[in-house]
Amino acid sequence: PESQSSASSRGPARMPSTAAATPGGGRGRALEERLLPAEPRRLGSKLTGVLLALLGGGFCGVQSVPATLHNEAHPGSRSTAVVFPQCLGIWAASSAIYLISAMCAKVGGWKVPHSSISPAYISGCIWATGFLLMIAGIKDLGYSVGYTLDAAGPIMVSSLLSLFVFREITGTVQIALYCAGFSLQLAGVVLIASFGSAQ
Repeated sequence: PESQSSASSRGPARMPSTAAATPGGGRGRALEERLLPAEPRRLGSKLTGVLLALLGGGFCGVQSVPATLHNEAHPGSRSTAVVFPQCLGIWAASSAIYLISAMCAKVGGWKVPHSSISPAYISGCIWATGFLLMIAGIKDLGYSVGYTLDAAGPIMVSSLLSLFVFREITGTVQIALYCAGFSLQLAGVVLIASFGSAQ
């Protein structure tokens, strides 16, 4: 037929380009998908996540040290006097991180993920309230006991949310491992609080 002959004269039909179909720098992503199989990429992503989580935990572990040292050096001042300066530092650092990432995204041609203000603001208010209570508790209990209790609380709450709200932990074996780890952590916190000292 005439339609088939005209189609064959134009040559084989071209498939749509993966780079064109993928928004925002799709060429590099398509090249990565061709060069790296799915499993190594998934493993690399998990390893990166573990590394970032460990670094984040390390920073969180020392974030209240300057405030605690200040309170020890000024025993007559209120323990909550350090709350506003620390919150101000968090605002300044987070603003700088956002501006730097936005500039890098502008240069690289990536899409800037603009966060919603309300959830982040509410989270900041919750964190500031918890930090105020944590600093007051550390002054009475000492850093080793007070911060251990304060650090174990968020882990327990987030674990319970992961288990019952977000349903991230499923399966009998996984839930049993979680309960065993949760029990060991709870026992450790109780022992530290019972035998630790404020000195």
